[in-house]
Amino acid sequence: MPIRVGVLGVGKTKHGTHYDKSLRDLMVEAGRKAMADAGLEPRDIDVLVVGNAASLGFNMENNVSAMAADHLGLVPKPNVRCEAACGTGGWAAQIALMGILAGFYRTALVIGAEKMSDVTTDVGTTIIANSADGKEEYFSGLTFPSGVAMYATRYMARFGATEADLAHVAVKNHYYGARNPDAQLRFECTVEEVLKSPYVAKPLHLYEVCPMTDAASAVVLCHEDIMKASGKKQVYIIGTGVGSGTFYNSTDQLEDNWALVERPVKQAYAMAGIGPEQIGIAEIYNAFSIQEILGIEAAGFAPYGQGYRLVMEGGTHHDGKHPVNISGGVLSKGHPLGATGTTEIVDVVQQMRGEFPGVQVPKIPEFGLSINRGGPGSVCVCYVYQRVL
Repeated sequence: MPIRVGVLGVGKTKHGTHYDKSLRDLMVEAGRKAMADAGLEPRDIDVLVVGNAASLGFNMENNVSAMAADHLGLVPKPNVRCEAACGTGGWAAQIALMGILAGFYRTALVIGAEKMSDVTTDVGTTIIANSADGKEEYFSGLTFPSGVAMYATRYMARFGATEADLAHVAVKNHYYGARNPDAQLRFECTVEEVLKSPYVAKPLHLYEVCPMTDAASAVVLCHEDIMKASGKKQVYIIGTGVGSGTFYNSTDQLEDNWALVERPVKQAYAMAGIGPEQIGIAEIYNAFSIQEILGIEAAGFAPYGQGYRLVMEGGTHHDGKHPVNISGGVLSKGHPLGATGTTEIVDVVQQMRGEFPGVQVPKIPEFGLSINRGGPGSVCVCYVYQRVL
């Protein structure tokens, strides 16, 4: 049966390179925005959950949930930090969701945050690689881009897709990212320009790969009674699913990628009592172009092997049958590891309120979906949302 947890407030920082801000600054900014949007004071928050993937590596800081709690005025409320690679933000929300459903809390502030510019690119790449087998695979050249490139090649060989076909994903995302004031990469590109950009790991070009990013985003979740009494636009999480998959780049097959997303998405649909045809807006994790295609298929928007055609035909555009990543997705917004999953929640909720700062879908959706995956293919968290009039 459906669950019903209100999304009372949302907030986020601009995504980009913030040399003038610390991890603490980003968390405090996003947290304050979410509480202000919810109409709550720090005393009204029952628990703080922080999603942060690698502050010890990027910033030489630990216990960052306690740091955020102190600077947000949440002491002596409980706080905790969680980590699940690129799926960290989604999992942080899951912890808060479970606490509210179990009756331990009535309100929860969830902050996802990462400050990745404190280290050089080569050091950052090493930190990220340790979300997979950083002891063996990484030193054999199996970074995340090269691992993803292998299953992109398998997809192309099996279904006859070309590099130009995959490039349409980047074109679509950069079109919408250019219109999203909070995105990191705000430029449009053509298929030809994508193909002319250098390979990061063949067949993936630079414009098909996300940047490293500094950002924070936050949501206030609450008990249904609080949401009803708030007088705010009513958006609820009504279904969720979580799952896990392979830890290794070398063994990550297409079937693994589909199953990683398909299992929790089906759980979320079943819990919500709806199907993919009812989803009016979706944020699907796409650190690489091929991941959006596989996510579209696993979410039920297109048959296996046909997701790239749906993108090419405009079916995932803002006025298409299945609007996907109208924010610009991770490819354009950037990928602040711990904040990626919470930013998906913020973007979906803003679309469902009719308040998205970039391109708004023409018909305010009744149902929305977010999919946050992490690691080579090791974790996935999905949410289904409903707007109630």
